[in-house]
Amino acid sequence: MAANLEFRFDYIAPGASAGVFIHGYANNQAVAYSAVVYAGFGDGVPFPLGRVNLTQGEVLRHVDGTIGRTVNVQNLAPFNSCTVDVLVLWDSF
Repeated sequence: MAANLEFRFDYIAPGASAGVFIHGYANNQAVAYSAVVYAGFGDGVPFPLGRVNLTQGEVLRHVDGTIGRTVNVQNLAPFNSCTVDVLVLWDSF
């Protein structure tokens, strides 16, 4: 089993947060998310920090009948932006 790229946040400002609602899963699918962070740029930052907090929020049924989840990412770097790939690992039971 391998992780797949589910969503990319191209730009998250220093200290900012971003979120996305991801849906399309069946009732019998267990889902786990992971993040890959790429440090961005900041004025006067010689060594940009790549640090984020990934949280999975609410789980609910979408209007199309599939299960959806909210995923939130917070850039913990105070002086530089970042790019974040949200990866998904899922399995059916």
